[in-house]
Amino acid sequence: MNKKHARESVMCSEIISLHLQSRDGRERQLKVNLEEIWSSGALFQADVRVRPFTSLWFAGGGCEYRGRAIAGTFHRGLGYFIEMRFHPTCTWSAQKYHPKHLFNPMVLLANRIFEATLHAPISLSKGLRPATFAIPAALGAFKEEPRQAF
Repeated sequence: MNKKHARESVMCSEIISLHLQSRDGRERQLKVNLEEIWSSGALFQADVRVRPFTSLWFAGGGCEYRGRAIAGTFHRGLGYFIEMRFHPTCTWSAQKYHPKHLFNPMVLLANRIFEATLHAPISLSKGLRPATFAIPAALGAFKEEPRQAF
């Protein structure tokens, strides 16, 4: 995948029917796993090799996504990964087609940053005081009820 699209892509996992059209006009259909998608292309995992420049299309969310295979690699034990570039008039957005198991790595990064700031140590060297006063006050609001023996 182009580095240009690496930040814009979202990971997903959905079995779809990928239609291939050979140069002589024959159409073939493959069951593939849609691995990644971005505004101008997609990445599929397949059991068979697809030659570059092969015309491809698939349907999702009531839309057809047409384009060409631009790259393919083989990974032992995993199969073939086929990169498709959409036709210039064809673009993807999550509003048009929301694949199953859609996963945006930017959301994961934002969540990790947020979680890290919740647990970040307070720097006393910058003149900040630790916020310990809120903890005893919050605990004082909860009164322990006497326990009853059963």
